[in-house]
Amino acid sequence: MKAIRVSDQFVELCDVPEPKGEGVLVNVEAVGICGSDLHLIDSNMMNVIPGHEISGITSSGHPVAVEPMLSCGACKHCDEGSQPHCDSALPNTMGIGIDGGMAEKILVPERFLTPLPNGIDVRDAFLIEPLAVAVRSLLRVGSNSIKRIVIVGGGTIGLCCVAVAKYFGAEVELHARHQHQIDAGHRLGTQSLRPELAPVVIEAAGTESALATAVNLAAKGGLVGIPSTYWNPTELPGMSMGMKEVSLVPSITYGNTLGQRDFELAAKILASTPELPRALITHRFPIDAAADAFETARSRQKGVIKVAVDV
Repeated sequence: MKAIRVSDQFVELCDVPEPKGEGVLVNVEAVGICGSDLHLIDSNMMNVIPGHEISGITSSGHPVAVEPMLSCGACKHCDEGSQPHCDSALPNTMGIGIDGGMAEKILVPERFLTPLPNGIDVRDAFLIEPLAVAVRSLLRVGSNSIKRIVIVGGGTIGLCCVAVAKYFGAEVELHARHQHQIDAGHRLGTQSLRPELAPVVIEAAGTESALATAVNLAAKGGLVGIPSTYWNPTELPGMSMGMKEVSLVPSITYGNTLGQRDFELAAKILASTPELPRALITHRFPIDAAADAFETARSRQKGVIKVAVDV
């Protein structure tokens, strides 16, 4: 079967054996390219089949989204709903520690499959994974009870945070670098940035300058949620953060943050936000052109937000 493999920073289409063993067979429909994929490739830290944003159809005909972080389900952290803290989670994350979804077929343990609610196109359902990242971050800063939230960063995670915050009923403002990101935010219902500082700011860009901006936009005693990943040493905006007593609340991936699977809530949010795929997915490529898809994903200045590979 067809698959994409990354080795020594090179992306290539290859033939691999069909998967065998335990789990549910999923015929992959679409896979999103994440910014972390590009960082891992550039750092020569990816030597697997990529793809952790995955959707497909089971061999029994059910459309699903795949939760790629295969936590053990039995440790203290998993029992408490903090699956990202599980020692098995990161090494067994599809597309990062083990082979991922950029192949025609994959095997997935059944408990990591999320059935799709009515109204979701399976080719768009890979967005449930970044939405789940946003769900955990916003729940960790109590954004399900906050009336106004500012999002810094207009990439996939930032715009998913917009969708989650809107679902929770907040008024949302977006601070983004590129006009096409701002336009996408408007499609999702963002308002113009106001001069008043905000009680909750989400830093979703993963840069030192974005963190400084987020702290500057936060009110005294406010919270800055951080679902983004810093790939380089990052200097904190210590003076502004300290003088205003701003708290930084990082998060990573997803779990059962408030007793419910973040993936299940993310699926509900995608079903209730039909504009999200149209706002985020700017480019699609067939699996045979995956190398071009990865190259396109690097071009944020050219109107690119989310690139999908259709399998």
